[in-house]
Amino acid sequence: MSNTNFRRLFRLSILAVFIWFLLPLAQATQFDWTGEWDSTWHHRGARVSLVQTGDHIKGSYKLYGGTVEGTADGREFRGVWKEAGREGNFVAIMSADERTFTARFGSGDWMTGIRVVDDNEFLGHQVDRSVPAMTLYHFLSIMNAVGPGRMELQSEASQFIDFAQTPVSELDYTQTLFAVLDRLTFRVWTAHPQPDDSEVSVTLGQAGTDVSFNLHFVKRGDEWFISPPPMQVLKSALHALETARPQRVDAGLQGLQSPRDTLRTLIHSFSDAGGALEAAMATLDMSELSALAKEYEAPKLARYINRSLQRIGSLTWQEVPDDPDRSTDYVHFEHPMGSIALGRVVTDEGVIWQFTPETLQTIRAVYAALDNFPANEIFYSQRQTESLYFQVRGVVSNISMGFVRQLGPMELWQWLGLLLVLGGAYALGRVVNAIFYALVLRRFVPASEQQGLVRWLFLWSFRFLVVGVALRVADRVLSFPDLVQVVVVAVSWTCTILSSMMLILLGVGVVVGHIKETNAIHSNHMTPVSFVAGIVRVVVVVFAILLLADVLQVPYQSVLAGLGLGGLAVALAAQSTLQNFISGITLYFDKPIAVGDYCKFGDKSGTVEFIGMRSTRIRTAARTLLTVPNSEFSNLQIENYAQRDRMLLNPTLKLRYETSPDQLRKLLEEFRQLLIDHPKVADDPLRVRFAGFGAHSLDVDVLAYIMSDNESEFVAIREDIYLRIMEVVERAGARLAVPSVVNYNTADTLPG
Repeated sequence: MSNTNFRRLFRLSILAVFIWFLLPLAQATQFDWTGEWDSTWHHRGARVSLVQTGDHIKGSYKLYGGTVEGTADGREFRGVWKEAGREGNFVAIMSADERTFTARFGSGDWMTGIRVVDDNEFLGHQVDRSVPAMTLYHFLSIMNAVGPGRMELQSEASQFIDFAQTPVSELDYTQTLFAVLDRLTFRVWTAHPQPDDSEVSVTLGQAGTDVSFNLHFVKRGDEWFISPPPMQVLKSALHALETARPQRVDAGLQGLQSPRDTLRTLIHSFSDAGGALEAAMATLDMSELSALAKEYEAPKLARYINRSLQRIGSLTWQEVPDDPDRSTDYVHFEHPMGSIALGRVVTDEGVIWQFTPETLQTIRAVYAALDNFPANEIFYSQRQTESLYFQVRGVVSNISMGFVRQLGPMELWQWLGLLLVLGGAYALGRVVNAIFYALVLRRFVPASEQQGLVRWLFLWSFRFLVVGVALRVADRVLSFPDLVQVVVVAVSWTCTILSSMMLILLGVGVVVGHIKETNAIHSNHMTPVSFVAGIVRVVVVVFAILLLADVLQVPYQSVLAGLGLGGLAVALAAQSTLQNFISGITLYFDKPIAVGDYCKFGDKSGTVEFIGMRSTRIRTAARTLLTVPNSEFSNLQIENYAQRDRMLLNPTLKLRYETSPDQLRKLLEEFRQLLIDHPKVADDPLRVRFAGFGAHSLDVDVLAYIMSDNESEFVAIREDIYLRIMEVVERAGARLAVPSVVNYNTADTLPG
């Protein structure tokens, strides 16, 4: 077995062992209701003792002399409570960890409990179910539902009012009565008559003021109705309420001026088919959330709160405080795992009410405790499409409740899902790379590089890209909590951005390499290609860094603003680099040289092979590669031989001193004629002149231009001309001079 296959087998074995270790935690749990439970409802509490035998449960709460009895079906307990001659139905659901339960009564109100061994306090509330209370409850529920666009319900609400003694417009009266009640804050259970009463009155007050209103109920047969006061009394009461607290301008969906407004905004945002999720997020106090959590976690937290409220019980707006000046937080629901509370928040625009940071921190645990508790039927309908996370979680919990057991910061099924996503993304990255290799690399990358660094970089870039994208998609399904999401978002965006950057850089390199390899562009035009490729690389890297800083919420704007002072130091440090870059641009646009040109610069010469953003590379005659920084190269005197339209022939012919004047005249004439007759010699200028007496020769200066811009052709033509000159010299009986010394052995004699 090869090392590669062994490593793959080893990785799969480790993954299998890890999953095998986690799976037993997901096995179904046998829930047992037997034990002592501390329960609380509407500021009252009692210890409930339960005994489960098979699927039958009996219990009691001695403090009020009450009993409970029913049947269990796993986590669900359905039964009847009895207390002081009253009784009612209820359904309770135990949390997955068996520590707490949440119950809802037939009236729609709730109760929660926790095992005594946990020794935690627990608060809640319950509305007593009396006939007048239920009349008031249904009237308010119907009228509250009119707001989300169900105006037809007003006629149904009118049937709860006794109009027999008050012949008025039912709809107008119903709207006015509701307008009065909507400005009050009260508990519906306060309408509680004695068994023999045929009438009952309750005093309802306005939160934060001294204004109150007396509401009367009358019994007709076996039914209770609201006894309507005269319309003028209602209008006077409404005026007094409006005077005590003027109606706020923004009391609709976007209202956050009181606990009632904020709670209504959240519920209505999920009842809106258009999906006003931004309004729901505005109800959250995200001051203690990280920047990443505000963007990615806030929508999920709003959904958690909404779904928890659906499972708690009935929600009557008039039971929620409507006092914007309330000095304490409003706790709507409390549970051993956390609470749902709203608090005052001071903003630049004024004071608003939002769900507290503590609520956001514990709402996942609260919802987990309410898991699988049926949503209250008497609740605003949720018209938005259910979140994919909650859909998947519901399917997983139906398979086994053990999968939704909390394991560290996440539930078990989320850990397993994360492992599957990472493993699948890794495998998919290999597949994508194999396809890319078959379609692109084999065609455009030299065979020598296909198995080297280039392929390795492509392989891991694709892997990280797929992992980054997969993690972003997985977050929609797995809904990572804040602690995990900060890491997941950072890793996913880092993988996505850096791998995309690397793929673009590699792609640019492949394209440029393919152009060079196939000579798709003339060598003279490779300089702009190289410049464009270099600029693209710089732009891609800078853009990737800024994008990564933005998605990771790094305050790079202040850093960039601070470069006013640091920029000078950076500019000085990068002065040579900037000079080279600018000089490179100058070389390209001024075009003193091009790739392939033979030039002389300073005391060096050679053929230009590459003009880059930083330097120019020259191939010398010795076949060495000379690299010259652009800033230095552009400051040198450059002689470009490739730009010549003709080539100079300027030799000096040296004839022996023994050459006679007649021979010299004849040679000059024949030299001129030779050049004039040659097809590759320009007619003008053309000179052949006796230049003077040299140290060892008679010097003849020749000046002519060869009609060629090719060095090889020029050398051949020059050779031909020189051979013909030798023939002319030989025919004239003359000789070319060579350096020599003549010794004369004579002596001067004096005359006489």
